[in-house]
Amino acid sequence: MTSCPFCQSTLEEKMAICPSCKASKAYLKVNNFKLGKNGVIFFGFIVPLMIILFAISAQNLFGVWVSLFMTLPMLFAIGRLILGPRWLQ
Repeated sequence: MTSCPFCQSTLEEKMAICPSCKASKAYLKVNNFKLGKNGVIFFGFIVPLMIILFAISAQNLFGVWVSLFMTLPMLFAIGRLILGPRWLQ
């Protein structure tokens, strides 16, 4: 048994949503939209990888800079996946 960090109600380990305050477990919150594991993988790996591939195909210095810049969301996504889901309200 665990407790909700917001309302302190008792929860089972497998519960992902608190029944009393509606807090939920998620990996990331963007503008009141909570992303699960698949969302973090899509927006943190697949989209930046597509941008990197498109930028490299330009074969100029701008493409190299864009590719380097797009590694940042990938590193952030790796960190969020390692840390696991957290309670968000």
